[in-house]
Amino acid sequence: MHSLSILSTLLLLGNRVALAYVGDMTYYNPGTGSCGIPSSDADAVVALSKSMMNNPANPNANPKCGTSIHIFNPATGKTHYATVVDTCRDCAPQDIDLTLSLFREVAPDGDGRVHGIAWGWQRVGGRERYRKR
Repeated sequence: MHSLSILSTLLLLGNRVALAYVGDMTYYNPGTGSCGIPSSDADAVVALSKSMMNNPANPNANPKCGTSIHIFNPATGKTHYATVVDTCRDCAPQDIDLTLSLFREVAPDGDGRVHGIAWGWQRVGGRERYRKR
């Protein structure tokens, strides 16, 4: 039932969310991540799983670096945005790792790990692809 609720919400978001995923959300202390982009806890940034990032030999050259994703929390009904700057070594394939400040915005009552968070790439010109910020 919970999955249907997430799916129907994502369908309502329609052309704003592409390639929808559902996983756990955690937080981490950022710095200069695998993308080579310095960030702080005040930034709305995200680390994606190793399998999702699929880093090339030089991870700074990853086309996903600097792209934007939507993050949807079905418990609050709110959508937030983040920029991809890092790789999460310990994340399951569809999990995301946020800065603590963004984590608290997305899940004010979260205790460090929140299940069932939906996220997806922003669409560009109606097509499902990465959008650089």
